[in-house]
Amino acid sequence: MPILLMILGLLLILFGGGCTVIFFGMGPDSEFLLLWLGLGAAPLVGGFLLVRYGLRLRRARRTQLPNGGER
Repeated sequence: MPILLMILGLLLILFGGGCTVIFFGMGPDSEFLLLWLGLGAAPLVGGFLLVRYGLRLRRARRTQLPNGGER
């Protein structure tokens, strides 16, 4: 599950970053600002948060003792 979240987050970062580059390459007009926020900044931030959450889940699973702490 954490790997799937991280892959999805990286895809969102790639899409959001690409839309941001295209937006600023066109020259940021005020009429496209809401489009950039919806298609560029939101996936970029959401993808970043998904990657961080996936990493946190992986770290939590690694720190758990095997066999539920039984010897």
